[in-house]
Amino acid sequence: MFQPVEHQTHRSASLDADQQLRCTRFDQMAKAASAGLMAHPHVESAIVEISGDDADLVFHLNCTIKAEADPSDLMETISQGVISNIERMLGTEFASRRLHFNRSIYAA
Repeated sequence: MFQPVEHQTHRSASLDADQQLRCTRFDQMAKAASAGLMAHPHVESAIVEISGDDADLVFHLNCTIKAEADPSDLMETISQGVISNIERMLGTEFASRRLHFNRSIYAA
């Protein structure tokens, strides 16, 4: 009687390990970017995610700006600082940037 044997080729195991390493790297960079943005004086909260593969990499940001803040310097920090630094570290540009901003309803 034939019984299927589960086995993974060395190549597919290597691809899985590479994919896991890439996802871990994306997660670490996203967490660092979130923490960095949270230190900005105009930011109440920031969640960064990086998804996709190298050919279709997406930068996601969901950010709440303090009620009294002028977001213009924050926008500059994000586009010229945070995103460009992550692209430099990854060695590739994001295919798209999904930036969502909300203004806090609470005044300081």
